[in-house]
Amino acid sequence: MPTPMQHELESLTISDGVSYYYFDSGDVPGKTYTTLVFVPGLGFNGGVFRKLFPLAAAHRLRIVSLYRRDYNPTTSFLDADLAGLVSRTVEGQESFLRTQAVDIATFLVNFARKQHIPLAEGTSGGIALVGWSLGSLHAHAVVAHLDALPPSVLSDLEQYLHTVVCHDISGIFIGIPKPPGFNVEFWSETDVEKRFKLFHEWVAGHFPHKNVTSGSIDDLELYKSPDKAHSMNELSPQEFAAFTSAKTFGTSDALILSIQVDVFKATTRRAIFDTTLAERFMPNLRVRYMCGGASPGAIVWALHEFRKCLADPKPIYGPDAEKARDVKFKFQTEGNHFIFWDEPEVAIEQYIATINL
Repeated sequence: MPTPMQHELESLTISDGVSYYYFDSGDVPGKTYTTLVFVPGLGFNGGVFRKLFPLAAAHRLRIVSLYRRDYNPTTSFLDADLAGLVSRTVEGQESFLRTQAVDIATFLVNFARKQHIPLAEGTSGGIALVGWSLGSLHAHAVVAHLDALPPSVLSDLEQYLHTVVCHDISGIFIGIPKPPGFNVEFWSETDVEKRFKLFHEWVAGHFPHKNVTSGSIDDLELYKSPDKAHSMNELSPQEFAAFTSAKTFGTSDALILSIQVDVFKATTRRAIFDTTLAERFMPNLRVRYMCGGASPGAIVWALHEFRKCLADPKPIYGPDAEKARDVKFKFQTEGNHFIFWDEPEVAIEQYIATINL
């Protein structure tokens, strides 16, 4: 277990009955700094980013790591909150993502107001919203549903949020199908605890790719190396449990994974390929995608396929789809899906480089 860090969970109420808990590396006195707000992925809470905190101030960064809804002690979902997902209708699933987007955007604005963080000046100051893995879907949804924000929230968000980063976003969340012939068997495991353990061992593995920048699937490894231990393997079950929730992995997060691919495509279309929305709502917002040099090959491949879509998005995202935002990609040459845990200093440099693209 890493040495305990002197950071306590804090909370921020964003609406009646909804509070987000988070860790905060703290103010950077006497300097203009940028605030990185992390949204964690499937099965993990905001504590997973805590190795970054001691490094933040030296890089003029303030790091905030959210606990998503249903990750204790952030407010749990009520049955009514999940009704849209349970309905399995396009309208219900889109409504759920829109609500999460409004909540996260409201958190950003309320945090900025409360903490008096510096305003954005280019990529300095302000906020970069970083979604990791499943958290990238939530970050994408913020961009997609800016038109759902109350005017007071939107006007303040424009003063702070300059960049959205999607780190190791899964292809399904951007409407990209999995690589031909690729399959992982752990999703059929019926025991949730076992399924989460198998998922973690796979996604936290090291994938020895030949070349992550070529765009060729032949240069990517779709199955993890058996020769290198997966990230966080040094933790005892009790220590690992402090960063995770198998329960949420198997309940509300599982419902999110079951969202129809057409809804994911529609979210991506609104975020990246809708010129009307981009012109009206935060036209200068920058969207960046990054993946690790040893992240799962399916993730790296999906990002290459998505990059190809920028030139011609219509086949996947519809006849009116057209690149509408400032979008760039960073294919890192080192680090797996958990680089912020294994190599936090390298991770900080990667995030900075991606934000500044």
